[in-house]
Amino acid sequence: MKIIIVSAMSQNGFIGNKNKLMWNLPMDLKRFKQMTIGETIIMGRKTFESIGQILPYRQNIVLTKHKKLKNIKNIKIISNIQHIFKLQCQRIFIIGGGQIYQQTINIADILELTLIHKNFIGDTKFPPINLQQWKKTKYTFYKKDKLHSVDYSFIQYKRI
Repeated sequence: MKIIIVSAMSQNGFIGNKNKLMWNLPMDLKRFKQMTIGETIIMGRKTFESIGQILPYRQNIVLTKHKKLKNIKNIKIISNIQHIFKLQCQRIFIIGGGQIYQQTINIADILELTLIHKNFIGDTKFPPINLQQWKKTKYTFYKKDKLHSVDYSFIQYKRI
């Protein structure tokens, strides 16, 4: 099983503020959808609540100890990160938020990151990446345009 973390972050490491993204990048959303369609995605409760619905054509799993999500149709609830190793799938995409990234960065095989080339101020940061444990395998830079108000890059890291 491959564990893949997917996240967008500002240049100074922020991924969100008040449970919301701070940018609108249509190409990032398209890339996210292409990566995760037909796959298993794991998110924390706050991320699920910020999305507000299940993401279609994916197995949605919420990692939480809260009981209130138990009766939502098409959502699987797990209460411990170790339960992901019992899942029968080839790939698992970790899609947030900050606490879930913190719990999974040391067991992840691949990081699929979108780096927004601008500093933002938020309340949630991506955990530090120890570059001695990761090799950058893909990097694509995009200039801001009429749909994207900031420069951004898609970066893939694989664990060494």
